[in-house]
Amino acid sequence: MKGLEESLSVIIQGPLNKRINESIKYYLKLVEKKQHYQEYNNNLLGNVIISYWEGDDEGIIKNIKNSKSITLVKSKRGELPPFIDKKGSRGASPWILQNHTTLKGLRKATGNLCIKVRSDEIYPGLEIFYKRMIEDQHKAGGIKFHTSDIFFRADREEKFHISDHIIGGPKCAMISAFEKSTKECCNKRIKEYTFPEQLICKSILRSRGVEIKDYKSKQIMKENFEIVPINSMKDSIWTCSYRKYDKLTTQETGWLQDIKNI
Repeated sequence: MKGLEESLSVIIQGPLNKRINESIKYYLKLVEKKQHYQEYNNNLLGNVIISYWEGDDEGIIKNIKNSKSITLVKSKRGELPPFIDKKGSRGASPWILQNHTTLKGLRKATGNLCIKVRSDEIYPGLEIFYKRMIEDQHKAGGIKFHTSDIFFRADREEKFHISDHIIGGPKCAMISAFEKSTKECCNKRIKEYTFPEQLICKSILRSRGVEIKDYKSKQIMKENFEIVPINSMKDSIWTCSYRKYDKLTTQETGWLQDIKNI
């Protein structure tokens, strides 16, 4: 049961990026360290899923795609449901792209725990994030979703604004959350969201049956989320559109590092 409970899948989502060739070795090492073999049904629990788009440069993954621990998931733009285009404050979106590739990857996960990361980012210390998930799942108060501090906002700045760069949780909970967030992109209510992080946050909460009330926002966030700061994961590289997807390594002002301070 311990092996089953601690098995891990890492979902690398987004257009294929050359940084995958560096990040994959860290994620594979962690996943294979925690893989669990079920002899009765010849099933290996734990894999790394690369969830990308048709038309991406598949030459990027030609030297890694045959690993028994790697699962490739290719999405087609034509299979997207009729989403509602949303212009985000940081540029044009449809926000559905992230949610769709994450969901497609999660559905191929074999581990009990899942961590979703971006294809253009590198987290050599992802094991720190994973260990926090293991530690926290046995604490009183129920299982929480884990995120990084990248753009995680305090309640006084933006309510229900998590980080969407790294998100982790039990597979069944993650699938339920991203099914909800993907469908939300087809809902007229999407125009009420200022940021894609709020879309994902509220979808996670709705998938758990949480009634979203602004006056209870701090309590709700503390009950459902934990934060693992990137400075606790050595040599992390993150990116964002307004910084032209350059390699960024340090925290920025305004990020929330501890959910207790929400």
